[in-house]
Amino acid sequence: MNILITGATSGIGLETLKSLLDDKNKVFAIARDFSKISNLLELHSDRIVPITFDLKETENIEKIFNEINLVDEKLDALIHCAGIEETIPLTLYSPAKIKNIYEVNVFAGIELLRHFTKKKYSNDGASAVFVSSVMGVLGQPGKIGYCSTKAAVLGMVKASALEFSKRKIRVNAVLPGVVNTPMTQNLFTQISAENVEEIKAMHPLGIGEVSDVVPTIEFLISAKSRWITGQNFIIDGGYSIQ
Repeated sequence: MNILITGATSGIGLETLKSLLDDKNKVFAIARDFSKISNLLELHSDRIVPITFDLKETENIEKIFNEINLVDEKLDALIHCAGIEETIPLTLYSPAKIKNIYEVNVFAGIELLRHFTKKKYSNDGASAVFVSSVMGVLGQPGKIGYCSTKAAVLGMVKASALEFSKRKIRVNAVLPGVVNTPMTQNLFTQISAENVEEIKAMHPLGIGEVSDVVPTIEFLISAKSRWITGQNFIIDGGYSIQ
């Protein structure tokens, strides 16, 4: 398959990229800096096309698709893993801060999907998967910006799944709980050790690993999920059932 993935150099995006390459897919990877995965690029130079791009530049996202040259082929899947996590009290927010998190978590995803679903870029029966968060259906103090962006992704998924069903394009989301990623480690540095332990305790099966999420993403872009669209798959170690 020909797959476009964002957030390809860290966390869930990187683990997904590795798995896609192991399965012999051709991957168009989007990130701001590929220096930290230079060895991976060299190892799979025949099947990975790195595209350096800052997703905050939503008005220029079409440039990504202009760099994808498949000649007689088209894209089979879009996986949007890139995102910003913030824990900030509402009193400290500003319109600029709100816009910053929405640019990557919401606006970039919508714009990527807008271009991906054009007939000249994607095959009928293609699949789009968005990495949202269990915080898209739950709340937490200090996460008004983050929770609202992830909830927005879920609404976008349902509406777009209906809009593009005529071409059999499927649109779904995965909603991880707290997973051990650089983003999570950054979050843990912003809160007390006591709060960190509280968060871990709220996951009955413990904090997740990126490898706990990737199989569902791969399932959703495969032919095995051909009758699944507009759905939100919670993968959170039991966090949301308490």
